[in-house]
Amino acid sequence: MAKEEPTSTLKDLQELQKKLSLLLESFQNNSKVVAFMKSPVGEYLDRHPFLALTLLVFIAVSAVPVGFFLLLVVFTSLAALVGVILLEGICSAVGE
Repeated sequence: MAKEEPTSTLKDLQELQKKLSLLLESFQNNSKVVAFMKSPVGEYLDRHPFLALTLLVFIAVSAVPVGFFLLLVVFTSLAALVGVILLEGICSAVGE
């Protein structure tokens, strides 16, 4: 039974590798990816992989605070809108 585990693990890893290679191939054959890689920016990033990785990490890390900021903007706008509606309702009720 101990000899079966490494072979099944090896088969699982080979299957995983095959799936990942198919996923990568489908990603590389995407028309938008091909068009980007033929652009001057894509060619530059292809020649400078460290810069491409740095840019990718920067965008991924900065997405979290930007998302939080946008959520804060939306919630603040909603709170201000509800406050104005309530204030107008109270003022019109008292004024009558």
